[in-house]
Amino acid sequence: MAHTRFKWRTFGIGLESKVREFVPGERIAWDARAFGVDAYHAWVISPTSRGSHVLTEETQHGWLARLGNFLMPSRMHRYHQLWLEQLRDRAAGGFPPGDVRGSGSDDSE
Repeated sequence: MAHTRFKWRTFGIGLESKVREFVPGERIAWDARAFGVDAYHAWVISPTSRGSHVLTEETQHGWLARLGNFLMPSRMHRYHQLWLEQLRDRAAGGFPPGDVRGSGSDDSE
């Protein structure tokens, strides 16, 4: 949901984020802030004949972001690819257990 706040870790850095955009089935975007990092990340989701296509884009600013890019220039691309592959693998497994969308029930009756 838009404006939801969450904390998480990536690359050994603790980040505080807020969902800035949320359109179910179309787009989710969030900011991420930590000492030396100010980032914005978006996933744009487009339907395809085989499921969905996810385009991920990120922008980062700050001295820590610049240092990370200098020391490990391909890190961000590599990890974004890994995240997308993990998303694909989880989606291929279907809905989580207990999710009514995956139960075959029809609430329209």
